Amino acid sequence: MESSVPSTSASKRGIWLIGSLVTERLTGSKLPSNRQVLSRFFYLHTLEKKTIQESATVTAEELLTFWAKARIPTRQKQHIINKIKEQHQKWQGLKKAATRRTETQQLNEDFFSGILDELCDVAHADALSLMNNEEDREFLLAQREKGRRGCLGGVDMKLHGVEKRRYERQMIAKKKMKREEDRASAARCQIVENEGSGSSDSSEDEKDVTYESRAVPKSEVKKPANIVSSDVASALDRTKVSDRNATFIIASVAKAMGHDPSQLALNKESVRQSRRHHRETAAREIKEAFNVEGSSGPLTVHWDGKILPALTGNENVDRLAVIVSGSGVMKLIGVPKIPSGTGEAQATAVFQLIDDWHLNDRIQFMCFDTTASNTGSKAGACTLLQQKLQKQLISMACRHHIHELIIAQVFNLLMGCSSGPTIKLFERFSQAWNYIDSSKIESSDTDPSVSDIISSEKECLIQFFRQQLQEFHPRDDYKELLQLALMFLGDKPEAEGFHINAPGAYHRARWMAKIIYSLKIYLCRAQFRLTAAELRGLQQFNAFTVKCYLKAWYTCMSPTAAPRNDLQLLQDLFAYRAVNKEVACAATKSFMRHLWYLSETLVGLAFFDSGILASEKVLMVAALSKPGNDSPAPRVGSLDESTISQLTLSDFVSQNTSKFFVAMQTNTAFLQEDPYSWDSSESYNTSCHRAQQLKVVNDAAERGVSLIQNFNSVITNQEEQKQYLLQVVERHRQHFPESKKSVIVKELCKN
Repeated sequence: MESSVPSTSASKRGIWLIGSLVTERLTGSKLPSNRQVLSRFFYLHTLEKKTIQESATVTAEELLTFWAKARIPTRQKQHIINKIKEQHQKWQGLKKAATRRTETQQLNEDFFSGILDELCDVAHADALSLMNNEEDREFLLAQREKGRRGCLGGVDMKLHGVEKRRYERQMIAKKKMKREEDRASAARCQIVENEGSGSSDSSEDEKDVTYESRAVPKSEVKKPANIVSSDVASALDRTKVSDRNATFIIASVAKAMGHDPSQLALNKESVRQSRRHHRETAAREIKEAFNVEGSSGPLTVHWDGKILPALTGNENVDRLAVIVSGSGVMKLIGVPKIPSGTGEAQATAVFQLIDDWHLNDRIQFMCFDTTASNTGSKAGACTLLQQKLQKQLISMACRHHIHELIIAQVFNLLMGCSSGPTIKLFERFSQAWNYIDSSKIESSDTDPSVSDIISSEKECLIQFFRQQLQEFHPRDDYKELLQLALMFLGDKPEAEGFHINAPGAYHRARWMAKIIYSLKIYLCRAQFRLTAAELRGLQQFNAFTVKCYLKAWYTCMSPTAAPRNDLQLLQDLFAYRAVNKEVACAATKSFMRHLWYLSETLVGLAFFDSGILASEKVLMVAALSKPGNDSPAPRVGSLDESTISQLTLSDFVSQNTSKFFVAMQTNTAFLQEDPYSWDSSESYNTSCHRAQQLKVVNDAAERGVSLIQNFNSVITNQEEQKQYLLQVVERHRQHFPESKKSVIVKELCKN
């Protein structure tokens, strides 16, 4: 029974969804329900005016008392406090939206109300296996049922009934064992008598039967073999096989291999426990091995966020994929959930992972998308992370993200903005695809308004695109874009087996769809109805993309060439004003906000660029003595447009450039040598190799996001196990990049 409460206005009103009464203490003969816990919390918070933290703490302590009486292992106290606070937050969210009587709001309220009378379950994750008493396990399972069957009466009466039944079972087991031993002893005596008298009444078969009837002591009973090894567990995790399905697979494979399934540990719980153990052990080994194998050299920390469904419940949560790279390694260190996507939340999550992996001293660079939450001067994640680490990091903005912003700006200028998530022109083309003959295309050769723009560089562009096709690209759309560009230039790659693929996704979030769709529509313009404005927009957009943009995009992943390529793109955009001033100005305006790699610090990458002449490097070395800004900005603020065409990389070098060499932890003895002889300098080649291992794109973090997306809703819904799972899957993918027999056998034989 819940006790009465003071007749205050709060108690008279009652708590919305919870009920008309709040409780002074947790009472009753059952483990407390969610409603009881929240009622106690609101009593402390509303009537006694305690803070949320204090109310949750007191409620958790009282809740733990009940579970202690039931002798059920529980979670840590802090986890229980967080659980109560989360329930309160959910209630607050529903209360704020109570006036919106939408179907979703009603469903959320019904769901919340439906779980109020269920058990407030704070049992340890392995409580059932940790408890030795069968009655305690049954009581916990009963309390978890709807209606919370059972009560704590037995516990309060010193477990008299439970102990009595346990004693009776033990006595029955002892009597049974005694009868079996007596029977076996009598059988042995009979055999001895028969052998002594030479009697042949008992045949050898009968002797065998007699011996087989002997009771086997428990100590001699062979335990079922557990064949879920670390390799098996890792393979099951990577392939997203559930514990239940794993049981079926293991049993069938064991039988096919000639094993007796009855001699194996084949049940869902055994498989689950083995996988959890191997997963945790493997994650610990991965962490320890990383600290040993890559114990020297600077590292870059990458991060990227994504909103994903929570592991439990119907709400969504922010997750942040955090990766470190450098010194020949690329390692996911975690994908934690964060309270929000703010710079503070991201910086805190990144710092905690860096500290947990003991990488504070090795992190010298940070790679990120150029969003406001990252680059804000006061509340940005980059600024706050440096404050938490208490040192300056070198900012390496994702060059892919920068280039995406440029092409998006040009597309919006030429094709117009849309208030919806999809682009209507692309949607029309996708719907009309079944009526288009993709073998009948028209290149830019038949369109003078486009061919005149690209004619001067056509052969160079064809040669560059064909060269890129010979290189490895991580995504199929990278290759498709090159093929479409060659078709656009009239190179007829379809003769070599190239063809136009059917249209795919066309929403605005897929930035590459803007280029791919625009090229496809232009090539099929004779078969697809376009307005005059749409055709003009496609002509100008495709001409700009092929002439200026694609070469910059496909070379932007090179770290040492980043300063040179950025300066070249900036100059190309200014030169493009002679072709289309409006387009050039829009692209230049976007790019001028992101000149990170021409800063006084990051221009140091150019010292290791093989595409720069030695004569230019001589000027760059001389410029190292030039005074720089006292507090150099992480990116170039503004440039004099009249001098852009005459700028060289040496114009950006200053004394601050030496900070890059310090962060790289390189031997700068080569700077005292003649740049013409750098290729034969050991210190230069070592430093060059280290610089080439830097990552100037944030694709690594995007792969971390993709990993959590694929495994967010499978295998386990426990946060700690989810992090272990990601570590195991990442390692398995590295060891087994392909499913070929040669790869699998070679890797398994190593172990």
